[in-house]
This record gives sequence, C-alpha cells and structure tokens, in this order.
Amino acid sequence: MAANDAAREVLDLPIRTAGINLIEHWQDPRVETIIRSPVTGEVLEVTSPKDNRSQLEVRLHTLDHDQRIILIRDVTPLNRLLTTRQDFLANISHELRSPLTVIVGYLEALQDSANIQDTEEIVARLLSPVQRMRNLVEDLLTLTRLESSPRPSIYDLEDVNVAKIIATISNEITELEGFDHDVEMAIDERTRALGIPEEIYSAINNLITNAVRYTPEGGRINIRWLKYDDACLFEVTDTGPGIATEHLQHLTERFYRVDSPRIAKSGGTGLGLAIVKHILLRHESTLRINSTLGRGSTFGFTLPSSRNAI
Repeated sequence: MAANDAAREVLDLPIRTAGINLIEHWQDPRVETIIRSPVTGEVLEVTSPKDNRSQLEVRLHTLDHDQRIILIRDVTPLNRLLTTRQDFLANISHELRSPLTVIVGYLEALQDSANIQDTEEIVARLLSPVQRMRNLVEDLLTLTRLESSPRPSIYDLEDVNVAKIIATISNEITELEGFDHDVEMAIDERTRALGIPEEIYSAINNLITNAVRYTPEGGRINIRWLKYDDACLFEVTDTGPGIATEHLQHLTERFYRVDSPRIAKSGGTGLGLAIVKHILLRHESTLRINSTLGRGSTFGFTLPSSRNAI
C-alpha cells in the first residue's frame, strides 16, 4: 500500500506504509466491505481511526484489475456546518412561529369583528408581535452582513467619540416607558476609540439594553468608558439575576437563552450578543463576561485608542 502525506496524517499511518494492511489498521467492517467490493465509485462516511470525533468520507475507484485508489476527505467541518445550519433553521422557525400564530389569530378575530372598538383593540395588540418579527428580521440581516463582510482595513476605521454614543443611548433608554433604574456612569470624554462608528454604537446599545432588560425595577446599572493601558475599555454592570457559569460560554451563540422566566419575557431576539461578538471580531476584540448568580453581571470589551485622541 502507498499513501501520500495527507492520508498518513488523517489515518495515523507510519511514514513507511509498504506492507500495511489498511483493513487491519482501520478495523471498521464498513471500510473492509467497500475495499473488497467490486463496485467502483462507492462513497462511505465513517469514523476516523485516529480520532473518533472526526468523520471521514471514503471513495473507492478502480484503476485496473489489481490496482485501486482510495480517496479520503475529512468532512467533520462540513458536518458541523450542516448541523449549525439545521439548528439555525429550527431556531428561526421556532422564533417566528409564536408571533405569526398571534398575528393570524388576531387577524381572524378582526375578520369576524363588526365592532369598531374591538377592531381598534385587536390592531393595537398586533403591534407587539409585528414589532418582534421586524426586530428579528433586522437583527438577522445585521448578523448576516457582519458575518459575510471582510474585516475592515485600517483605512476603514475612524476616530469614534464613544462618550457621545453612550450619552445618546443613555438618554434614549431613560425615556422608555416604565424605566426605573439607577444609572451611574464613569465616562472619560477625552478617550476616543478607533473603529466603525455604526458598529460600535450597535455593540454598546445591545449591551446597555440587555443590562436594562434583565435588571429588576429599581436596580442599578454602572457604565464605564475609560483609558485602559494602550487601549480603551467599555463595561456595563447590572444588578440583575446573574448567569450560571455553565451558560457563559454559550451566551454569544444565536438564539441562546438562559432558562429563566424573566429572560423569556424580555422581548429580545436572542441575537444581540451574537451581533456584539461579530462586531468585536471585526475590531480585533472579544466580549468579556463576568457574572455571579444573584449578584449581577459585567459585560465589557476593549478597543484600540484613536490616533487623534486628546
């Protein structure tokens, strides 16, 4: 038997493969079947003999009466991608099903209603599920754009007045109906970041909105923006319910939610932290999360300092 370097690596073969019996080495009856089969062009997906977490695609081709060639491809990344795609389709279907069911139900009631007052009430109730679907579609479009766009070059980055962005977002959230939180801020207005303004706004807006959404009425939210060594640091700390350690590594996954009644009623799309993650990746940064159950959470990240910072 002869094998190239790639095959030796994938199958964990020695440098010298002469005299090695592939059937005995692999020890998989399905591989033996396809090797001994007189049919050419068969395709088989089996577990790697080197790593049982990897899947290999095996193809057999006959060259002549006594020579065969076996083509092996590691399809683990492809399978993982397909699984992710299937999970995404299942999640988006689930997320859209609930507001669509509500909308259809109200529209049917509206069709049967002859009372103007009932009609006005039904229309008012339709606004919430429609807005939820709109937010979901907008977040999906944003996430798709971030994932499909190349990382910005140094020429795409601008000096960003993050202090002004935080002030704008803070003014917007304090004017929301039912807002009853104590917001404390430590902002260095002289500290400027280097980045894409719209994306930085989106990341900060998602984190501050989450802090408000998951913090009980009367709770405290701390927002910080300051110089941090040679970079800039943004942090938002809340006094919400906190997050168990086992959930932290999954928070930036699409549609991942901690199983909590309060979070289930939060009205979020489940895509906010995924958007933040991809924005920070485009700025060569990562999201830092520290949380303790019953004591709140801190979300933060760093950005490069502006070249023209004061």
